[in-house]
Amino acid sequence: MGVNPKVTAMLHRLRQISFVVDSLSQAQNRYESYLGMKSVFSDATPETQSSVLYAGDGGFVELLQPLSPNGDAAKHLAARGQGPYELIFDTVQFDPLVNRLNAANVRISDVTQWRGGRSVAVDPASANGARLRIVERGPLWPPSGPDWQLNAAPPHTLRLRQIAVLVRDLDEAVARWGDMFALKATKRFQISFTGLEIAVLPLAGRDTFLELAQPTSPNAPSQRFLDRYGEGIYLTIYEIADSLAMDAHLVEQGARFTSSRQTANYTNLGFNSIWLHPAGFMGAFTQLSQVLSPDNPWPPAGDDWRLE
Repeated sequence: MGVNPKVTAMLHRLRQISFVVDSLSQAQNRYESYLGMKSVFSDATPETQSSVLYAGDGGFVELLQPLSPNGDAAKHLAARGQGPYELIFDTVQFDPLVNRLNAANVRISDVTQWRGGRSVAVDPASANGARLRIVERGPLWPPSGPDWQLNAAPPHTLRLRQIAVLVRDLDEAVARWGDMFALKATKRFQISFTGLEIAVLPLAGRDTFLELAQPTSPNAPSQRFLDRYGEGIYLTIYEIADSLAMDAHLVEQGARFTSSRQTANYTNLGFNSIWLHPAGFMGAFTQLSQVLSPDNPWPPAGDDWRLE
C-alpha cells in the first residue's frame, strides 16, 4: 500500500498501556511505591479485575488480574507470564482509520462501543504481536467517562512517552505500521549496549511515540526475548523530571534497576535514564528518562519531528 506523505498519521496519541499481573493488589502497591501512580478507576468482569493508574499528562496504566482461566488475559498470562498486554491509542479519524485498515487487509478483532465511544481492535497477528485498541477521541478519557486526569494525584512520572514493540525485521515493521496508520519514522539508530536497532515514529499529537526495535546481536537480551516469546510489546518509557532524585527514591524502595547515568553512548540522545528490571516489576521492562536537551522535548525522535 505504501504511505501517502500527505496523509496525517491516524493514531493521535498513546493513551494507555495494559499489563497482566498475578496479583492486582501487589501490582498496585508496587506502581504506587516506585512511580507514585495511584488508582483512579477500578472495574471487574467475570474474566478480570482491573485498576487504572494515572501516569501523568493524560496517560494511564491499566493493571489486569485474570479471574477466569478461559479469558484472553488468562491465556496471555499463561503463555507469556506477567507483562504488557494491550496498547490503547486514540484517533480523531475513526472512520477513515477503519477504512484504511480494511483496505490494507488488517485483521480486525472487533469494532464496538467501548465505554461510551467507538473503538476498533487490531489482532496481534497484524501488528507485530502487539494487541491494539484504537478509540475515537473525545473530550474525556475514557469517552463519556469520568475525567480521571482532573481527579488524579500527580505521579512521579511526567507522562507516558513511548512504547517499544520488538520486531524481527525493522524495515518490514516500519512499512507495516505506515500502511496501517500512516506513521513514518523520523529517526533510526543503533544502541550498542542494548544490541538494538530502533526506529521512532511520532504519533499525530506529536507528544507520544511508537518505537520499533530489532535485535542486532544474537546474544542480546532482546534477541533471547524474541526467541522465547516472539514479537510484541517490549519496553515502556516514561518521562521523568529528575533522574537523580528518582534514582535515590528507587534505592530507598529496594527496586531492582540500572543506575541513572548520562547515556552518552545512547547515540548522544541527551538522556539520563533508569531501567527497571522486569523481574522486579511484574514483568514490565520499564525505562524512566529525564530529557537533558534544552531544545528538543524528545530527542529520540530526531531534530525536526515537530515540524513534519
